Amino acid sequence: MLLKEFKPARKSSLYYGMVSFAVLGIASLALVVTTTLAVEDKKPEKADVGLQGILPAEVPEGISEAPEGLEGKWAKWSTQVSDLLVKLYESDMPVAQQQATLKSLQAKIDEAKGQPALAEYASSLQRRVDIADAALKTLNVNIGTIKAAQMKAKQNQVAAAATALKKYLGTLQNGNGWVDYLQLNQLQKELKNSYSEVELMDLLKALKTKFQNRGALEDAEQRKFFNRAQFKDLEKSINAFLAEAKPGKNQINKGKIREQLAALVENLEEYEVTQNSKYAFEARKAYALLREELEGGLEPLTTALRNNYFNYNLRVMVAEDFMNRLIKDSTCETGPVVDCILGAYVTGNQATTTEVGVDFQPSDATLRFALTLNGVTNSETSGQTSQATIYTSGHHQIWGAKEINFNGDLFTTQPAWVDVQANNTTVGASTKLDGIPLLAGLGRKMAYRRTEELRPEAEAIAAQRVRDRVRPRFDEEVDERITKANEEVGQKFNKRLRDNGLFPSARSYASTDTHLYVRTRLMDTGELAANSPPLSISADESVVLQMHESLMNNSLSRMNLEGRKISDQDLITEFEKSIADVLGRKVKLQRPPVDPDKGPNILAFDDHDPIRVKISDNTLNLILRCGFEQKGETAVPTQEITVPLSFKVEGNKISITRGTIKSSPVERPKSVASQIARSGVVRNKMEKAFPDRVEDAQVKAKLENRTVYLHIKDIVANDGWLTLTIGNDLTVEKNETELPPPVEKTASVK
Repeated sequence: MLLKEFKPARKSSLYYGMVSFAVLGIASLALVVTTTLAVEDKKPEKADVGLQGILPAEVPEGISEAPEGLEGKWAKWSTQVSDLLVKLYESDMPVAQQQATLKSLQAKIDEAKGQPALAEYASSLQRRVDIADAALKTLNVNIGTIKAAQMKAKQNQVAAAATALKKYLGTLQNGNGWVDYLQLNQLQKELKNSYSEVELMDLLKALKTKFQNRGALEDAEQRKFFNRAQFKDLEKSINAFLAEAKPGKNQINKGKIREQLAALVENLEEYEVTQNSKYAFEARKAYALLREELEGGLEPLTTALRNNYFNYNLRVMVAEDFMNRLIKDSTCETGPVVDCILGAYVTGNQATTTEVGVDFQPSDATLRFALTLNGVTNSETSGQTSQATIYTSGHHQIWGAKEINFNGDLFTTQPAWVDVQANNTTVGASTKLDGIPLLAGLGRKMAYRRTEELRPEAEAIAAQRVRDRVRPRFDEEVDERITKANEEVGQKFNKRLRDNGLFPSARSYASTDTHLYVRTRLMDTGELAANSPPLSISADESVVLQMHESLMNNSLSRMNLEGRKISDQDLITEFEKSIADVLGRKVKLQRPPVDPDKGPNILAFDDHDPIRVKISDNTLNLILRCGFEQKGETAVPTQEITVPLSFKVEGNKISITRGTIKSSPVERPKSVASQIARSGVVRNKMEKAFPDRVEDAQVKAKLENRTVYLHIKDIVANDGWLTLTIGNDLTVEKNETELPPPVEKTASVK
């Protein structure tokens, strides 16, 4: 105990009496003075407090100190930021000065953009500035103004629905009767008037009654007609307007707003430090109460939270060059030629070589790309007529593409197009005059001339023949693969995500002419997600995968490890099974060693946050809340254990280094000495489970007809994000098939 009760050796009753009297007198005097001041000097509560009582009384731990080692301009920058933060958190400034301080801090953040050494710190600072600025704006919300804007929007929806219905009725023979019955002309007039709120409300209520009583119409055909979809849009918009028009708050309860803003900020700060799900839940609860109190007046705070705590927590970027290396495939097919072209019977052989690639295309809502086809058809043919036989060598260039869009659930395609540029060269000719010495040359010359005259038409026909052969097959083969992809993604992969509680709550897909971008968010009620990644990604990177700690933690929460006892070996098995359930294929993870005498460790997980991840300062911290049991050892009660792991990629190897393991009791121990011993036991177990190791930076993946080797070039762990970069040196090993024989020549030049 740091504080102990002081017990003097001797005490006299007189001494105690005097002390008691003095204490009683001072307390009485203080009470009298305080009461008098309260009565005589009572003033209205100070209104110009702004963020006072909402922000912490001290600068939060995450931004209290800038990175070490800053020099020159940036050392001065650090001092200026520190002074601004002390002013914001630890001084009693009026609102105007708070706003000015936030503006100055934002300028400092902007000044630090592009500085790698300050990226994580600036990002952490940005979150605080955004939330503080949004809190100030929330305190000044005018519900009346917001309510008026919402009513205007609902009124516009009624006007649009009325116009659409009137236009529809105008196309019908008896439509005017319905226009009169629903008083659409009067409704449009009232909607335009800004002075007839009472008349408009009475009219809308009367129309609502007509819609509700449509079933009372005597004529069955009228009842049926009145239930058409064209009427339901107007009914829906009227109901929405009347619901919005119900009497509500025109002012906010600032006391409640301040209380919930303070709770929100407090829990966000605790979450920043611990990643504890309890604080995430309490932060979401405070936000929900604010939404309930402020109705539609929470836009600034919602935007700040969306950018900093509700953002996508999985991001993938893929470059077109990388995808081309991955899917690029060449095929060569040979076959006979038997055709009739311009009255000539054409026979011979041909060989078509094609190469499939990919072309990314801009889209704001889908992954949009085209599978491209480039190839050439070489042919050797003879065309025979009753007058002559012409020997031709063909070289036809082929281009084609088929557009594909992916929205996260479904691949859709457009019909393929194929273009052909035909090029025929006459390499020989024979005629019936070949046996006559004086006329043979003349006959061949005439045959050549006639062939040249027909050449444009013959090449057009040849091009059409190639298109007719290539395009349907290209269409069919791509559509067949897309059908399989839809089965795998929509019917299998997405289903596996849903079954395991891992289906994203938000998704975004986009593409440019050079990259595909996938962004998803795993966040359920009571959970938080990510901030924007602090790292800038260069456009020439092949693949960048970014996973936020919230993605890992929210995924771990779905494993239901709370309160369970499980061996470390069985825990790895469960991880393998969970990953396999999502990916649809078996995986093998590294297992901790098993003591041959004591057997495996038994982990007794806490009821709250058994495993969490926190990423900062180029370190992934694995945090376990569990106790340990093992044969022949005294059980270790629940500890909070932090295992720091750092990553470094050097050449073809990834070094994973374990930092200093920390262990602290969840509940205060009876003996400090016993806790020191337990900490030693825990460290020993964790050091064995997480040894320093070196892994291969090359990842092997098998596709249909090839083996792909992906090279991890960098791993960065900063500001909650783990970023993996796949380099451009992709290696593809194809399962080669026997090459086709060369095209047989059917003629020689004569």
